[in-house]
Amino acid sequence: MDDGSDRMSMLGDEFIAEARRQLDASAGTIRHCLAQLDDGQVWWRPREGMNSVGNLLLHLAGNLGQRFGSVIGGEPDDRDRLGEFTERGPIPKEDLIRRFEEAVGRADGVLAGLSADRLGETRRYGLLAGAVERPVLTIVLQTLTHLGGHTQEIVQLTRQQLGERYAYMQPAGVPPRPDPKS
Repeated sequence: MDDGSDRMSMLGDEFIAEARRQLDASAGTIRHCLAQLDDGQVWWRPREGMNSVGNLLLHLAGNLGQRFGSVIGGEPDDRDRLGEFTERGPIPKEDLIRRFEEAVGRADGVLAGLSADRLGETRRYGLLAGAVERPVLTIVLQTLTHLGGHTQEIVQLTRQQLGERYAYMQPAGVPPRPDPKS
């Protein structure tokens, strides 16, 4: 290989490693929020036309499974996108967590199996009439951006319900903040 090919391969490998870190970070934040919510809070919505954390978990499991498992990984696509948003539960929190964790695990497995040169391969995805061809790298980036946005939505819904009882995540290597009340 020449220097240009080596550099592109290194960049591709770094992109895949960072994608896996971002997937893990978003999943960790979602786990942190779910640990603070009970089943009723998971299905609470600020108003009828908005999503609950439960709907968002179903949606993220469906999106990760479709994009990583089907579009990139070639598995059959059995997603029910409409059902992700119309479900009103109560599916138990443990079942939602299991579905989400399975989708995250499959996504991480697909990422772990990618090579830098596969990032440039194209895949067709989207609704039949609006399907588009995109490089695998673009699909990964769009999917993780989507995951990050909904992760922050889950944080907001959790904080909205818990108020002062919300426990902030402690970044690795940072000592806990002192309690201002002590």
